[in-house]
Amino acid sequence: METIIAWASSTALSIWVVDNMWVWPIAETLHFFGLSLLLGSLLLIDMRMIGWFKRIDIRATHALLPLVFIGFAINLATGILFYFGDPGRYTINIAFHIKMILIVLAGLNALLYYWKIDPVISTWEAHGNTPLIAKAIGASSLAFWFGVLIFGRLIPYMGTG
Repeated sequence: METIIAWASSTALSIWVVDNMWVWPIAETLHFFGLSLLLGSLLLIDMRMIGWFKRIDIRATHALLPLVFIGFAINLATGILFYFGDPGRYTINIAFHIKMILIVLAGLNALLYYWKIDPVISTWEAHGNTPLIAKAIGASSLAFWFGVLIFGRLIPYMGTG
């Protein structure tokens, strides 16, 4: 781990983040907006897949996916800045490790959505019940992403475990 920390600390990106006092607060602000786009959109998509908000056409929720991807891209970029700005904190932090695992699980869940839901969603009744697989994928998505939110917030408090 010390090798990773030493390497990350010596990169131009790390030096830029550390040497510019506005990078971190701007990244924090953008990270919040990215998270709002990501979770706000997913909340509606996933809750509809679970079976709530039946007044909303299930196929219309698909239009929110670009906002999810924009939010994720913003958070990926700012998250990289955070890591390189303080690799000593993040590399050994148990909350960060759990957060990264949850992001991978959320990504795998998204792949399951594209394999099982995306090809057939156009055939579903607009305001009807959703299949069990959709409910499971929606509930898993919410659990994973809210876990990411919670463990991201716990990074300053959990330390090395």
